[in-house]
Amino acid sequence: MKIKGSHIAILLVIIIIVIIMLISKSENNNQPSTISAGNSSKGYGTVLEQMGLISPQEALQDYKQLAIYPPNSRPLSKENIDLLMPNRRYEQPLPIEKDSDIYYLFTADKYRVIGDEPITFVLMVLQGTKPDSDRVPVTITKSIIKKGIDIKTAKYVSELSLIKNNVGDYTADVTCAQVFTSDKKTGTYWAQVEFKAADEVVDASIPFEYFPENTIPAKFTGNFRDYIKNGSFYIDVEIDVLRKGYYIIDANLFDNELEPVAYTIEKRELQAGRQWVPLLFFGKVLLDKKAKPPFVLRDLRGYRFIEATTPDPEFMDREMMKPYDGEYKTKVSSLDGLSDKEWDDEQKRKRIEFLEKESMGDIGVQ
Repeated sequence: MKIKGSHIAILLVIIIIVIIMLISKSENNNQPSTISAGNSSKGYGTVLEQMGLISPQEALQDYKQLAIYPPNSRPLSKENIDLLMPNRRYEQPLPIEKDSDIYYLFTADKYRVIGDEPITFVLMVLQGTKPDSDRVPVTITKSIIKKGIDIKTAKYVSELSLIKNNVGDYTADVTCAQVFTSDKKTGTYWAQVEFKAADEVVDASIPFEYFPENTIPAKFTGNFRDYIKNGSFYIDVEIDVLRKGYYIIDANLFDNELEPVAYTIEKRELQAGRQWVPLLFFGKVLLDKKAKPPFVLRDLRGYRFIEATTPDPEFMDREMMKPYDGEYKTKVSSLDGLSDKEWDDEQKRKRIEFLEKESMGDIGVQ
């Protein structure tokens, strides 16, 4: 998400105010601040510590540990659910009223809908919170789809036909391209349902985003090539770019036992037409994970970043590509040529130099 200049200005003002207050307090007491900078030989606290944030020593240690890998290629594990399931939702079961043992979950199988993809909605009303809990019968009194950034002002678009299935849940499959045929612009929509259970009336709603086919800026062709270069592993992905611009491409890499190994983020300007985009999987990441080739590329996805030119509450900062529907098994079958060397560049060195000065008290509040 792009940070607006006004937000940065506000943050700087807040930091300056905090610093002034701390300095004023120290001068009024006619003694140095009681917050120390760890082992700082200068005996005064830092901005981060005095604001109650992480200490400089911890920041330095954490950064050094993380920065052995480049920021665009790092290890992937089963705990990284947001990367392994990049379009998942996070709704949780809620009680139909306070202290009730009847819970409901209204959710869908995805958050972003791109082109002709379908989206499936489901309403579960349970005697408890486990997926296998007994279902509670309900009466649905309203089930609709609305459009708008705010549910309170969103406008009615269509009915949402929730139908009871054989386990007692209510589901609806919606193909936005068929339902919202006149929509040619990306927008925020809401699925809203009102139902009655155990004499309680519940109103639930969830948002989702729809990106019509005409907004798709580029497509993955399904062509790949892989190789080892400069101690790292690369997979080139061919993309047919329909609209030039600044693109962000993400993907996950698995070993030959389909264990998660690494993820990659590639950011670059792309011109219109077919072209190869290299995805980096840093050598030390693969060696540290003891990954077993050949590898499998999955969850290939991307979008074109858009900068706002006029104030618009409904503005979307991206045009989504359709995720690649499939996987690619690499030709490389050996780790020969990969390097165990840690990542290094000028920006990393400058960051460490700054954090080292901070940890020594050279940048702080006296």
